[in-house]
Amino acid sequence: MRIAAKQGNGASGKPAAKSGGKPAYGNRASAGTKPAYGSPSSDGSKRGNSAGTGIGSQASGGSGSGAGGRASGKPNAYGKSAPGARPAQSGKPAAGQAAGRPSAGSAAARSGAAAQPPRSAKPTSAAERIAAKASKSGGEAPRPRRRKVDATAREVALNVLAGVDEGGAYSNLLLNRSLQQAELSPADTGLATELVYGTIARQATLDYFLDRFIKSGVKRLNPWVRALLRMSLYQIRYLDRIPPHAAVNEAVEIAKKRGHEGIASMINGVLRSILREGEALTLPQDLPTAERIALEHSHPLWLVERWIAQYGEETAEAVCAANNQPPKVSIRVNPLRVERDELLRELEAEGREARASELSPQGIVVESGGNMANDGLYRDGRYSIQDESSMLVAEALDPQPGMSVLDCCAAPGGKTAHIAEKMGDKGRIVANDLHEHKQKLIQEQTERLGLTSVESSVGDALALKDRYEPASFDRVLLDAPCSGFGVIRRKPDLRWAKTPEDAASIAKLQRQMLNAVSGLVKPGGILVYSTCTIEREENQRAVAEFLRDHAEFVDEPFEVPALENQPQVGGAGVQILPNQFGSDGFYIARLRRRG
Repeated sequence: MRIAAKQGNGASGKPAAKSGGKPAYGNRASAGTKPAYGSPSSDGSKRGNSAGTGIGSQASGGSGSGAGGRASGKPNAYGKSAPGARPAQSGKPAAGQAAGRPSAGSAAARSGAAAQPPRSAKPTSAAERIAAKASKSGGEAPRPRRRKVDATAREVALNVLAGVDEGGAYSNLLLNRSLQQAELSPADTGLATELVYGTIARQATLDYFLDRFIKSGVKRLNPWVRALLRMSLYQIRYLDRIPPHAAVNEAVEIAKKRGHEGIASMINGVLRSILREGEALTLPQDLPTAERIALEHSHPLWLVERWIAQYGEETAEAVCAANNQPPKVSIRVNPLRVERDELLRELEAEGREARASELSPQGIVVESGGNMANDGLYRDGRYSIQDESSMLVAEALDPQPGMSVLDCCAAPGGKTAHIAEKMGDKGRIVANDLHEHKQKLIQEQTERLGLTSVESSVGDALALKDRYEPASFDRVLLDAPCSGFGVIRRKPDLRWAKTPEDAASIAKLQRQMLNAVSGLVKPGGILVYSTCTIEREENQRAVAEFLRDHAEFVDEPFEVPALENQPQVGGAGVQILPNQFGSDGFYIARLRRRG
């Protein structure tokens, strides 16, 4: 049975934002757009890398490896994109321990409500044990032994969702390791990945519907029961190619295996009641605009209200809708080894669908063809995996052969490598990062691409002014830590993890970093400031304050032909929104030091 929600016009009388074209793999509900996810890693607050390797995700600025996202826009058997790579993120504390199995005789167990497990209760599967360990270790699951685990795609997804919900584990880390241990088929890996990221992204909408059928409310259920209901409703509502009855039956079997008949009966009753509602299961039509957008597109209300204030209702809704769209796979040509037209022909010869990027002169968008990091062309250094928007950073920096360049927050090295390529690998590029272990990521990139002009530096960007002489670099790039609100489509749990206080805190750090590194720019040189967020406080306002306090710098616009017909929000720099090109939301400002 198909369950669809009517597109709510809300108080504004405006239709919901359209996804822009025919869905690649149809969604079940008309309210909201087709989901697909994958996310960059995070090094605490900054967006990270992507390679789309293994089972992971492509992100905004470089390459790496991992598991858990989508690297291709090609539909799979479940009506969604095939998996790509979802690299690691870190920094979130655990909130507790992963869900245990409730006592069979307790009232809580019979109702599915949260209950303290008995002392003898232990995780019953290896994947579940990973979730439990993750919650005890600050959100990062311990690296499991590569031992095959007999678990289905839905069981793996459920364990991850429960670990994220109760234990505060990061979905990408826990999914990565669970998939490695489960050794599922590619199709089942894709399903598990879709269930994890899709359920997390659509959480608010799913909870709204579930609350109509659960007297105590979904939030009072045991975490694994709550996760199972969310995951099952996600299949019923959003995945066309999974029959609803199959989703229900699988949920009941999992409940019997993990809980007992009482919980299984409750889950069966809730899900079958939802099926009986059918087309009548709709979202309310009379909500205030911000509340409607937040519910329909599953975003926190505070974030929707913030974007409406910054961009207006129509654009804010379009951004929210875009955040639930599949991330595109894009690659950056290495011009030291191949021209873009030649690489397009090589990809076509491999059976891949690809086209030239409209945003970046060195970019290619890959429409289908599988994991780009497993390709021999990638291993041979003919391209890197990078989001289109972030490719514009090196274009704005405009480095020339023989120059000295400082990349202040370089890991994982995608933009650093792009800079070296544009310089013909002639000159000096200092790739600095706060974390020593991340220098390996930069080294791997440069070695694969055959670049020799990059040198490593480990340290706090705030202290670079003490390490290098004033006015010693022709070009300085500050790709600053940020709230990451431009990459929510790749990191769906980000929308639930951040708070208004987080955004304010990171904005303060960004201003400190701009002030600290600006003195390293030579007279006549260029400082580029970039983020992967769409927050004006972190972007235009940060740059405006910097220019107010540093009369020696001026805003220097740079041309992006694809943006000529796109509305801009005003202020210094270029702001790309997630709904404009299907790329990440990104901000770039080019500031020239007066000569």
